[in-house]
Amino acid sequence: MTSPPKVFISYSHDSPEHKRWVSELAARLRRDGIDAILDQWDLGLGDDVTRFMEHGIVESDRVLVVCTDQYVNKANTNEGGVGYERMIVNAELVQNLGTDKFIPIIRQASGKAKTPTFLGTRVYADFRNDSQFDVECKKLIRELHDMPVVEKPPLGKNPFPSAELDTQLTGIPEEVKSASEAYKTATKLARAGDTLGWRELIKKIRPNAFKTLVQWRQNELDGQRPNGKEHLVQIMDKAVEIISPLMVVALVGVGSGRQEFRDQKSLLDDLQNIVEWNPAGYEVWIRLPNALGYVYHSLHGGLSLNTNQIDLALNLARVKMPVAGGTQFFHLWEMSELRGYARSISGNPGGNSLESWSYLANAYERWKWLSYIFEDEREYRASLVAYYMALNIHELATVIDAGRQDLLKQNSNPYFIIPLSFLSEDYQINQRAISLLRRNPEALMELWMCLKVTREQMENSWDAWIESAESQLIRYGRFNQKTLTNLSDIFRYLFTGL
Repeated sequence: MTSPPKVFISYSHDSPEHKRWVSELAARLRRDGIDAILDQWDLGLGDDVTRFMEHGIVESDRVLVVCTDQYVNKANTNEGGVGYERMIVNAELVQNLGTDKFIPIIRQASGKAKTPTFLGTRVYADFRNDSQFDVECKKLIRELHDMPVVEKPPLGKNPFPSAELDTQLTGIPEEVKSASEAYKTATKLARAGDTLGWRELIKKIRPNAFKTLVQWRQNELDGQRPNGKEHLVQIMDKAVEIISPLMVVALVGVGSGRQEFRDQKSLLDDLQNIVEWNPAGYEVWIRLPNALGYVYHSLHGGLSLNTNQIDLALNLARVKMPVAGGTQFFHLWEMSELRGYARSISGNPGGNSLESWSYLANAYERWKWLSYIFEDEREYRASLVAYYMALNIHELATVIDAGRQDLLKQNSNPYFIIPLSFLSEDYQINQRAISLLRRNPEALMELWMCLKVTREQMENSWDAWIESAESQLIRYGRFNQKTLTNLSDIFRYLFTGL
């Protein structure tokens, strides 16, 4: 069963009567199976207004823009909340050229301008005549449920069998080479629930992406030595750029939250089994797929936490992967290079978790397509931190499940599988990360309940776990006081009031 369409309603508070009219429209939509988001219901005292508008506009399937003379004037002159929403809408339009996400609702138009400038070319719904409210409502509801009033006739067969048939699916470009093209196409397919089109899109991207990656290594890397840290960052960024269309499609699937698209484990398997990848040469080139795997599962996990899908992040982190020639299997989160010791990023034989974290955390400005997936850089960083916090919590659950609480005794100096590099982010980002973790307590508990560990066991071990982490940070001397503050003042109180 597909989820109901989510619709955000943007309007100006012209008068009490206008607010009531908008509320009645929203109520009518909800009665007919449309999840209407309205500030009168969904914005309370103390809530962040700008975040409400950002989330509402970006995360909804459609946006209804109720246009009155006052709204149009404010939007065109960047006044107040309407002006702020206009900026968000413009950013969304830049990323989704040609999108039908925004629907102007004409409520009042005494002048020439019925809609704001930024919606000037959009087809609108005309609600100026109250006697036609029901008629217009039914049209709008059919549109939002993707049930047009007039059905488009099906495409028949070519009457000339000898002619070549165009098998290209509607809406999928012949070639998808860039992350932005992949994002626009994948978003459209996910919104339409088009699973066939989705598979066709991946079939168009995957072979070319991996073939290009293999050829690029052969032509530009094999036979060359890495030339310092900066060179390695450039090489990694090029590898990510080549694979980015596939990563973006997978992340759109995760972000959609739709059951038919959200499971994107297959890309990790593809990255670990690249056809014709040369197993010889310099180690940093050989292990590039592992570094790409680290990047992908971190982005996947961060987005999963950001969109309240902890289960999705945990499912990928617990995927078992072969080592030692396929004779042994370990969970993804237990594998050194995938959990943050990527040799192709640091150049060190054993990897360096801080350098791997820094490479990933600072990627927002380098990889422009991340702005399609995450709201801004700080939200991106907080999402990554939340994911690695979740992995750290899960690691404690595995210690308890294995009956190794002795590792938590004073001076036992346990080795943390999940590196604590995420604590190096600033205090506010760590606070935001904790908020992402705690917003769904039942989902959070799955981090230990999947191992049959109880909440009581976790809480009783938590202080000792934090103290052990603090001891390790001090012992290695690789983190400053800010890191210890994040650990003591934020992460320690995960269970408080939960």
